[in-house]
Amino acid sequence: MRIALLAPVGTLVLSTLLLSAPARAQDACLTGDSTLGDQRALAALGDATEAACPCADAASGKTYQRCAKNVLSQILADGTLRPECEKTAKAIVCGTSCGANTVPCGIVPVGARDDATGCKLARPKSCENARRALQTACTDETSCDDVVTWTAGTCFDPRDEGPYSPGVKVMSWTKDSAASPGTPRTLDTVVWYPAPKGSGPIDSSYRAVVDAPLEPTGGPYPVVLFSHGSCGYPLQSTFLTPLLASRGFIVLAPPHPGNTIFEFPTCGTTNAQVQSFIERPKDMSFVLDQILAAGRDPSSPFFGAVDGSRVAMTGHSFGGLTTFLVAAQDPRVGVAVAMAPATPTNAKLTIPSLIMLGNIDSVVNLPAARQAYAASSTPKMLVEIEHAGYYAFSNGCFPSPDCNPPTTLTQAEANADVLRYVVPFLERYLALDVALVPLLGPPTAARDSSIKPNCDTRLGRVRGSLRSARAVPQFVKLCRVG
Repeated sequence: MRIALLAPVGTLVLSTLLLSAPARAQDACLTGDSTLGDQRALAALGDATEAACPCADAASGKTYQRCAKNVLSQILADGTLRPECEKTAKAIVCGTSCGANTVPCGIVPVGARDDATGCKLARPKSCENARRALQTACTDETSCDDVVTWTAGTCFDPRDEGPYSPGVKVMSWTKDSAASPGTPRTLDTVVWYPAPKGSGPIDSSYRAVVDAPLEPTGGPYPVVLFSHGSCGYPLQSTFLTPLLASRGFIVLAPPHPGNTIFEFPTCGTTNAQVQSFIERPKDMSFVLDQILAAGRDPSSPFFGAVDGSRVAMTGHSFGGLTTFLVAAQDPRVGVAVAMAPATPTNAKLTIPSLIMLGNIDSVVNLPAARQAYAASSTPKMLVEIEHAGYYAFSNGCFPSPDCNPPTTLTQAEANADVLRYVVPFLERYLALDVALVPLLGPPTAARDSSIKPNCDTRLGRVRGSLRSARAVPQFVKLCRVG
């Protein structure tokens, strides 16, 4: 069940952030320079409301609403929330089902209609498909705002763990070096996979259950390859990789020896980069060979569980560049996700692809990544996260202009935005779940003229029973073709 309206952060911290970054009083709620501060203030309201009026303890809808409105009045009085956001905040509170016998009912328009996805509160039995809309009772949610912002009316929340627990093994495989033939190259590859629900305990380093049994009933499972950044390591993005395993993917993250954090600082030298450019594509194809072989081996725990017809290549930074290379070289790869990618010359992708960027990234060449998107074949997506930079796609960051809250997003905020698009993209194009198409489109309809013509900025609106305060997490610019 989700209560928080944004990635969870402490109310006191948020108050400090807001005081450090005052909004412009003349801005309408969730617009202009006030957008990020308003989103954080609304998140603070959600946290404060849950602390004062626990949803699970609500005796009735009326008592919850009365308590929540008192919290809102206090938040407005102390200046944490701007008066311009009072109407939006009231809509969020009114669109909450705590204590009531209703649930958020997600609404997805049918066909080519231009209506926004939305939500209403309704009894579960009355949340049924209509002639012009698909309606789903979102029983795991309590807020219509969350249903629109995070699920686009589908009830699928990309931040949530899936039907499995994430299991993990480290599998050591050795290959011949591509750059120095005759030299053995050992890849201690982290493999996350679906394990039976309730497996434990979770190891904090892997965010998964070490050596858990593989869940045999859901396979064969699609394969996701993940390539770390230059001077990175396989566990750099565990906000994402084990979550994918919980949703039914086998995820392989090998190291790229010579170009990992464990060889710092030589990992970043020109020679190390050149060598890694040669090694990386072969590393990824090799570990794919090994997991496919394991799927055919009766003595392997992965026997019969690996679907070699559904393979995605993903990566961050140099791993994003590796994604371009592997997608071009290995015909078994059918889907690509490149996050803050460095781009090779004449880069393009000819398979279903998602390119994600932080729009203040000071490390990679953003125009080159946008050009690679333009040159790629459809279906394709380009998603840019406002107020986020190079480190949005990893667990941690180094203090820099790219990572400087409150001016930039926190890691929790940025990571949640990454999940919002990467997870449904893989579910749609690798797991072939067409029901999640609404999550890959512009969530609602307010246009910002300051954005380039081929990009839409979607902010959200309250419209009748469709209570959507922010229909996109964190102010995301979304360009989409095909």
